[in-house]
Amino acid sequence: MTVKLGSLDFYQAMADQLNNDPEWAEKGKNLTYDMVYNYEAPIEGSFFCRFESGKVTEVRDATRTDAEAADFVISGSSDVWGGVFKKQINPTVALTRGQLRVRGKMSVLLKNMSAFQYVIVAMTRVDFE
Repeated sequence: MTVKLGSLDFYQAMADQLNNDPEWAEKGKNLTYDMVYNYEAPIEGSFFCRFESGKVTEVRDATRTDAEAADFVISGSSDVWGGVFKKQINPTVALTRGQLRVRGKMSVLLKNMSAFQYVIVAMTRVDFE
């Protein structure tokens, strides 16, 4: 099923991908974090995801309180997000160029980079427009 980029359906599809993936269950088993994915113009929206021990246990529209309390907030334009998910933009390059911005403990992110990168891989598998 095709979903819309920058929508709750997109993040639910990502969660479904991960929750049915035994490789993710292993890679994500040590992750228990709340993340907010923030989309900026031209498509705007914020999405909350809770990762708990190899499962995505909650996906919803993020509130301001979610963004303030989340372990990580990743922000960027919807064009950059789309490029990352279409594999046209390398997410690491986007981070170093400031096209994607992360708020949170970078040491934790770097320590768990393999698992966080796998989340991006799952997003590239979502059929979107």
